[in-house]
Amino acid sequence: MCKQKHVFVIIPLACMLALCGCLHWKSDFSDWSAVPVVEDPEALLAHANRLMEQADSRENLLAAINAFQEVLRVEPSNYTALYEVSNGYLLLGDAYTEQRREKLRHFRLALLYSERAMLTNAGFKERIEAGAPVWLAVDALTTREMEAMLFWSTALFYYYKDGFGPIRQTINYRWITRARRVLGRMAELDPDWGGGAVHFSLGLYYLAIPVRVGGDRELSAAYFARAIEAGPDRLLNRWGRARYFHVKMQNPDLFVEDLTWILEQDLAAVRGSRAWNIYFFRSAREMLDRVDHFFE
Repeated sequence: MCKQKHVFVIIPLACMLALCGCLHWKSDFSDWSAVPVVEDPEALLAHANRLMEQADSRENLLAAINAFQEVLRVEPSNYTALYEVSNGYLLLGDAYTEQRREKLRHFRLALLYSERAMLTNAGFKERIEAGAPVWLAVDALTTREMEAMLFWSTALFYYYKDGFGPIRQTINYRWITRARRVLGRMAELDPDWGGGAVHFSLGLYYLAIPVRVGGDRELSAAYFARAIEAGPDRLLNRWGRARYFHVKMQNPDLFVEDLTWILEQDLAAVRGSRAWNIYFFRSAREMLDRVDHFFE
């Protein structure tokens, strides 16, 4: 197993759920110093990338996460390894974890590593050291840090969705507006980036928050449509529209249409993360087998 010494020190600082039901997140920008070793970080990174390409199960995904953490043991500021660990924990929590508490722990770790990835930008680091919160310091970030911003926002969305019921979601909606601030920075830099990932996330935002505090279902639908236009071959866009938008809006026919489209694609040829695409394909099949569960 990978050495996770810095992870276990940080977890107690990242407790997000207080007894009052409010979402609390304390960023940790303490020093992560490299351990003197002789391994080549580039060779370790190449190995980790290969494992992530093969991550078709919980066991294989954990192996990939551990491999990226080995890169960080040698080079704590390796941007790719940092955002890939964040990405891995997101996938682990969403696709391969059933227990709510464990899911939330994975999403907290995704937040942590995405913030560490942002910190590799000198301008962002300067703003953080001056006391700015993440969602304001992101103005210093560039297209280089798009992955880190995306995974930070996604981790917050997942925590909001899986960690709270309707009442607590209303209490904590301001945290989601902070994710909107980060997505806004991404949209300024490159709105079509990642095959529609920015549009997709904005669609989730306007769908997730209550209408009385800014939610807009028509705008959500428009952003999902823009995502598909920007990335017509990306499984994420139709899978997410089916799972979130069509279920919430009770559109069973469109739900089936989007998921059927996914199953008609050649998994070996579609673009995007292979590990996530494997999950989208499997999930689409499972959801189609349980249509009545989503539309009772």
